[in-house]
Amino acid sequence: MDAREYLNRKGVGLDRDPDKPNTLEEKAWERARGAGSHRPKSGTPYDWEDWERYHDDLAEGAETLEQKIDKEAHRKALAHEKEQAAKAREAVGHFTPPAKPAVPEAQAPKVVPAPAAAPVAEPASLQWAYRALAVLFPPLAVGLTEGGALRVLISAVLTLLGWLPGVIYALVWLNKR
Repeated sequence: MDAREYLNRKGVGLDRDPDKPNTLEEKAWERARGAGSHRPKSGTPYDWEDWERYHDDLAEGAETLEQKIDKEAHRKALAHEKEQAAKAREAVGHFTPPAKPAVPEAQAPKVVPAPAAAPVAEPASLQWAYRALAVLFPPLAVGLTEGGALRVLISAVLTLLGWLPGVIYALVWLNKR
């Protein structure tokens, strides 16, 4: 809570005078502005810093200008930024793939579908290994034979309910596939 709020709560109204600075910062800036081109003769170190900051912000010949902004410098900075943006856009190339020449249908090669591949027969030793695995750990046997996530889950649940239902389910799956 600042002093103004405190005084307003106590019933002492401090109406802000727009022509007169009220805060310490506003007062320091007012002293910096009032000092003109010479340094302040008294005041706190903050007054000196504010005076230097104020005069660093001013453009050359600002005391003769009504507005304290160097419009030409601002225009030059904006033009420079636009130039840099244009150079950046030019530096990034746009790739357009070359167009493929159209081939008439008479000259186009005909695509013949490949014959369906016959299922690869597994060696008997591998089939026996899957069956042995089905007896030892049924969900793993179902998973290794590409049973899918649902079948593996069913096999795991049946194995948890009792070892024998899981084994039976895995052996039926191995014979079915």
